[in-house]
Amino acid sequence: MPFPEVICRRLERFTADPPRFENAWYGPWTGILTFLFPPAEGYVVMPQSRLYGDDDSSVIPDFTIEVERVEDERLVLIVEIKNSSHWPNGIHRLLQQLNGQANHAFAENAREELYWIAVIGPHWKYGVKEDDGQDEGNHHGLIPLIEWHHTTHDDASFADFLELAALVRAI
Repeated sequence: MPFPEVICRRLERFTADPPRFENAWYGPWTGILTFLFPPAEGYVVMPQSRLYGDDDSSVIPDFTIEVERVEDERLVLIVEIKNSSHWPNGIHRLLQQLNGQANHAFAENAREELYWIAVIGPHWKYGVKEDDGQDEGNHHGLIPLIEWHHTTHDDASFADFLELAALVRAI
């Protein structure tokens, strides 16, 4: 079963005609994550609850969404979203910021491993980060588990999202 039609239509539109600002992606990504990690199964999808690197002028504006398993108050997934205009030149910086967010999460309420999704417009990939005790902003600790997808709403993406959801549930 694919994502709800309203989410797919919005993603199709944004892929064909990229929005000017990254906040346009908030709704579809909140919908995707709530679909994959519903509250009825013990998950909460929320905007980032703490800022990492907000005093760094080199940080590319973005939006971070977190998924927490309520049962043990454990952060299990971080999604870092940037607008289409940052593709592909913003990949390195996105991964640096995502790694910093993950390291910060380990200091808060993530444990042993944390899954992540890096998003630039319709381009996305996911992976895992193990707690390595680092707090540097490089992205060498991020382990990608798939290659970049260049659309969010196709069957291949949906299959990979389901695989990610199964990995997250297993931790």
